[in-house]
Amino acid sequence: MSEETTAQPTFMDKMMDVVMKIAAPLGRFGMLKPVASIQEGLISTLPLTMVGALFLVVYVLGSPSVGNSGTALIPFLEPVANQFAWMNSVTMSLLSLYLAGALGSAYGAKLGMDTRTTGLLSLAAFIVVTSGPEAGIDVANFSANGLFVAIVTSLVATKVYSIFIERGITIKMPEGVPPQIGNSFGAILPYATVLGVCWVIRTLLDIDPVAVLMGALAPFVAGADNVFVYLGSRLVANLLWCVGLHGDNMFLSNFQPFGLMWLEENAAALAAGTPSNQLPHVLAGFGTGGGLDRLVMWPAAIWPVVFLLIRSKVAYHKTLGWTALAPAIFTITEPITFGVPMVLNPYLSVPFLINTLVAPGLAYLAMQAGIIGRFFANLPWATPPFILGPLGTGDIKTVFVPIVAFVIGTIIYLPFWRLYEKNALEEEARNAAAAEAEQAA
Repeated sequence: MSEETTAQPTFMDKMMDVVMKIAAPLGRFGMLKPVASIQEGLISTLPLTMVGALFLVVYVLGSPSVGNSGTALIPFLEPVANQFAWMNSVTMSLLSLYLAGALGSAYGAKLGMDTRTTGLLSLAAFIVVTSGPEAGIDVANFSANGLFVAIVTSLVATKVYSIFIERGITIKMPEGVPPQIGNSFGAILPYATVLGVCWVIRTLLDIDPVAVLMGALAPFVAGADNVFVYLGSRLVANLLWCVGLHGDNMFLSNFQPFGLMWLEENAAALAAGTPSNQLPHVLAGFGTGGGLDRLVMWPAAIWPVVFLLIRSKVAYHKTLGWTALAPAIFTITEPITFGVPMVLNPYLSVPFLINTLVAPGLAYLAMQAGIIGRFFANLPWATPPFILGPLGTGDIKTVFVPIVAFVIGTIIYLPFWRLYEKNALEEEARNAAAAEAEQAA
């Protein structure tokens, strides 16, 4: 009778078990209708923040008050510099207002409601609950400081509307009335309820939800901008990448409200004359696909793999490296993560995770110490890092950050890569020998 032996789980088997325990609840959480709607709403506001950021970059180039020289980097822009700053104020500084409408539409779609109606209701509810007869329409509450209130009011307003519609608590019009008119009259009762409650909260009770919520969240928001939160959250995201899941979308996107709030505060401080390396937040733009994380993470974790693939003696590796080079420059990582693949690859997953901590941690500390400037502009996520840094921070020294990250990443990958390439060469030789034997036969 033969004795059965049970194979011992490998390191990657154990790591996959851990990651799947993390990924399963995250996946379920991300599929919840309110959570998915928040993500869609935030994503839909990114073009506005990027346009505002581009105008702010031009302001930096033309304003003599930015930096210590007293002269503009591009003198002919100086007369119109303030006009460019104003454009940033009507995009980034009204972010919560835009989010309220976008989030209401997204959540309404998931609940099967008329999206124009839910979007407009959410927008109106946010304006009413953040404005009062004494302060009037307080546009300061429409900035990123109001993001959490915009999220709450939009979700609640849309849900209340859906309850009224689903239970038939509406003004019903006779048959034959056009649907648009019927929808408008049907929305009167839920609109009156939602806006009435918002009016009571802000006007009769004199409660400013933005001030209350920001006061409650202030310690947490301020404390979240630290190296441990950054590296811990980045590590969770990269663990998800290691098993083939998009960690940035599944996990890091939850930090978008914080990253946008910090970005706006940095932009406001810059416009007030604060030097780039002394702006309030290091993690400005975190979770949006930009900022410090984009500047350093993929140059450390992906660029070295492309470089080593191109130099590889394995034919497939060399071809893949040249193919993935252009996307990698623009931090499009999927050709490497799924093409090599790095997913469930014990030779490359380990250095990939080590690179999560080393170069990003050093870059955070350098930015925190004021050695390099901090981000005040949110540029498109595919902006090459050596362009992203100078434009997003106004500090030319940041052009060296991805270069240093690449060097550090390559050093970390090298011993693991040698083992990986040796294994690949042996497999290539075996396949070649098998093919020759088959032809000879």
